[in-house]
Amino acid sequence: VNFNEPLSMLQRLTEDLEYHELLDKAARCENSLEQMCLVAAFSVSSYSTTVHRTAKPFNPLLGETYELDRLEEFGYRSLCEQ
Repeated sequence: VNFNEPLSMLQRLTEDLEYHELLDKAARCENSLEQMCLVAAFSVSSYSTTVHRTAKPFNPLLGETYELDRLEEFGYRSLCEQ
């Protein structure tokens, strides 16, 4: 029986940045209602990766780090540390 998926919690947290362009678009938006809708859409977008997941991620170890470098493709870099 396997209860954990082969990802750490830090990797799962980084997956929330998948739809970062919604925040970029909201920052450039002048209409406050549209801006709020884009931020709300980003907030619920993190559920898009949890549809078929039944296992929990591994808990991060003390001092564990995870780096996602998407600087060239999307203009951001994420560095997480426990």
